[in-house]
Amino acid sequence: MHFLFIGGTGRNGSLAVQEALSRGHTVTALVRNINSAKLPTHSNLTLVQGTPTSEFDIAKALTTPQPPQVVISALAQVRVTESPFAALHPDTTPDFMAVSMRALLAAISQANIHPKIVVNSAQGAGSSWRSMNLPGKMIFSHGSMGIGLRDHNEVDRLVRESGLTFVLSRPVMLAEGEAQPVKVWPEDGKGCAWMPKITRGSVGKWLIDAAESSEWDGNSPVLSN
Repeated sequence: MHFLFIGGTGRNGSLAVQEALSRGHTVTALVRNINSAKLPTHSNLTLVQGTPTSEFDIAKALTTPQPPQVVISALAQVRVTESPFAALHPDTTPDFMAVSMRALLAAISQANIHPKIVVNSAQGAGSSWRSMNLPGKMIFSHGSMGIGLRDHNEVDRLVRESGLTFVLSRPVMLAEGEAQPVKVWPEDGKGCAWMPKITRGSVGKWLIDAAESSEWDGNSPVLSN
């Protein structure tokens, strides 16, 4: 299976890239700078330089070296530090993820291909908002976290209306760590613990599981360990 990764150099995306390669898949990753991309050298990995908001750059990635069966978007808002509470980077916009998804969908339409779209979203998006605890709702209602959630919601809408096969993963609070067993909850997160967490390794592995399987197609499950 051939994958295209948008956001494959981030903390979740890079782990998903490594997982895909470890399973024998071929991968193309759209990266801002080939020389500084923190991805492993691998015979099955092709890097294409470009930005996720550029339809032209994405169109090139969609055909290098071949059209993908799966596109994984692991984009996140770009912040001044890696803290989720940090302000947005001055070079980004509040709708960065949505603008990038519009460019991706336009490039896919122009190429006349129909890949499966797997998105690394977040708990709180869509109907999963009701599963968040009160402190989480307060945090995600304001500031840069609120901006990010609104952007995730717009990506959710765009993907659902695209007509493509999709999976919108909604991981709970992220923690560093290796892959662990993942609990998959309904779209509204009903049954999820009050203070759930999931390791980045678990998310990276699950994104590839979702790409390989049809079990979660058309769904937006909440994920936790």
